Amino acid sequence: MNDNSNDAEAIARAEKIKAIRKAINDGRKPEDADIPYEVRSHEALPPVHRVRKSNENNYAEQRPVPAKKKKSSNSKKKKRKKKKTFWQKIRSLFPEKGDGGLESTRKILFLASIAAIIVCGYMIGDYYLDLWRNSMRNDEIAELHNTYYEPETEDRIEIDENGVPQKYYELRVPAQKLLDMNPDYVGFIKLPTTGGEPVFELPVVQAEDNDKYLHLSFKGGDSRAGTLFMDYRNHFDEVGADHHLAVENSDNIVIYGHNMADESMFGALKYYYRNSDYYDKHPVIYLESKYEVYQYKIFAFFILDAFDETETKFDCWNKFDFENEEDFYKFVNEAKRRTIRTNNIDVKYGDQLLTLSTCNTLLGDNGRLILLARQVREGEDPYEGTESKANPNIKFPTMYYRTRTNEKYDPNAEFEPYGPESKPKNETEE
Repeated sequence: MNDNSNDAEAIARAEKIKAIRKAINDGRKPEDADIPYEVRSHEALPPVHRVRKSNENNYAEQRPVPAKKKKSSNSKKKKRKKKKTFWQKIRSLFPEKGDGGLESTRKILFLASIAAIIVCGYMIGDYYLDLWRNSMRNDEIAELHNTYYEPETEDRIEIDENGVPQKYYELRVPAQKLLDMNPDYVGFIKLPTTGGEPVFELPVVQAEDNDKYLHLSFKGGDSRAGTLFMDYRNHFDEVGADHHLAVENSDNIVIYGHNMADESMFGALKYYYRNSDYYDKHPVIYLESKYEVYQYKIFAFFILDAFDETETKFDCWNKFDFENEEDFYKFVNEAKRRTIRTNNIDVKYGDQLLTLSTCNTLLGDNGRLILLARQVREGEDPYEGTESKANPNIKFPTMYYRTRTNEKYDPNAEFEPYGPESKPKNETEE
C-alpha cells in the first residue's frame, strides 16, 4: 500500500514537470507554485528525475532533453555574396562610382605604381636586350676578323723618286672584309688577358665628327652601346694610292668607348681602378690598323673631370701631337702623377702614344677613366716593366677632393719623372 502511494506521487510529479516544460516551449511562464522544488533549485540546468529501481518495476534514470531555441521570425537570413568574375575584380582596381575620396586616391596611387613598375621593367629589359644584340653582332665581327687574320710579315721598304726609303703598306685581308661592311673602319682593338681569353675584341671606326657612332652600331643600326671610335682629328695609317703614308701618324691616338653595364665595349676598363691586380693581368693592348699590327704597353691609368677648369685640368684627349721634347715629357709626366698604380715602363720622346677614354662613375657624370699606353718598340718584350705597385700620391681632380676632405695631393713629394736623367727627382710642378 505504501509502495503504491509512492509510485503515484512520482508519476504525478513527472506529469507536472511535463506540463511545465510544455508551457516553457509554448512561450508561457508557469506559475512558481506549480514548479517542484527540484526544478526551482536548478534553474540553469534541466531537471533530472531519478526513479529508484524495485523488484516489481524497472525505472531508469530519465534526463530531459533541453528545449531547442526557436529562431525568431524577425531575424533576417544573411544573403550569400555573389562571387565576382575575373573582369569584375580587375574593374574594382579602378576608381568606381561610390568610392570615397580616400579610396579613389588609394586606387590611383596603386595603379600609378603598377604602371611605373611596368615601364621601368620594360626599359631595363629593353636596355639589356639591346646590349645583348650588340654583343652578338660584335662577336660575329670578331669571328670574321679572326677567321681571316694573318700573321705579321716583314716590312717592305721602297725607295721613292727622291731617293728616300718609304715603307710599303699592303691592305690586310681582315681589314678588307670589315671595310666591305663599313667604310669608316680604321682598326681593330684587343685587350688580352695574361694566360686567358681577351677582355674584348672590337672594331674601331672614324667619322667626320665624334658624335656619329655614339649610338650607332658598326653595321649601321641604332645601338645604345654604339661603336668604338677614333677621334676624327687623328691620323692613323692613312695610306695613299702609292701604298705609302699620305700623312704622318698622330703622336697620340685617342679612342673612345662607352662604359656599358654589361661590361661590353669599354665597360671592363673600370676594373683598372677598382681591382689592384687587374693591371698586372692586362698591361698590353693590341691595335691593328688596316695595314699593320701594333702593341702598346699601358704606363698610366687615372680618373679625370671632363669639365675641370681648375688647376687640375688635364684634357689629354685633345692632345694629338707634341711640339717638342719638352711638350712630350710634360704630357707623360702629368699622366704619371695621376696614375693609380706605378710601373717600371720607360717612356721616351718619339714613342707613339695610345689613349683610351671612357666614362666613370667616381665623379658622377663628369668622371672619365683614361688609359695611356706607348707603342712597343721593335724587338722589345711587351711585358717588360709592367710589374706595378700602388701610387702613394695620386693627383686627382679638384672635384674629387671636395667630397674627400681627408685626402690631398702633395706636389712636393718625391717623384721620378720620365725624360733626361739630369732632371731632379724631387721635381716641383710648375
